[in-house]
Amino acid sequence: TQWPENALKRAGESADLTCYENSSRLAYMFWYQQLSRSSLKLIASTSTWLQNSYEEGYSEAKFEISRDKNNLSVMTIKNVTSKDAATYFCAASDHTMQQEH
Repeated sequence: TQWPENALKRAGESADLTCYENSSRLAYMFWYQQLSRSSLKLIASTSTWLQNSYEEGYSEAKFEISRDKNNLSVMTIKNVTSKDAATYFCAASDHTMQQEH
């Protein structure tokens, strides 16, 4: 479950997006960004042991992610601009996938 459904912000403000998973403490939660007419891009993952892992092109300075130890994660998009206008998704899983570099 995610909320708010819609958020309208002025440039420079912050936006808080909240994600709740109602199963039992899945280890990982993932945040995704989908710009209009584009594919989903993973922003970051967060774990129950509070380790956040950001994908290339995304940083904590812009997308601050908190996770309580259970079912809730909040992503704060800081200093929003028109480039941040997108649909954001979250997902939860007990597994993560490591990419080989």
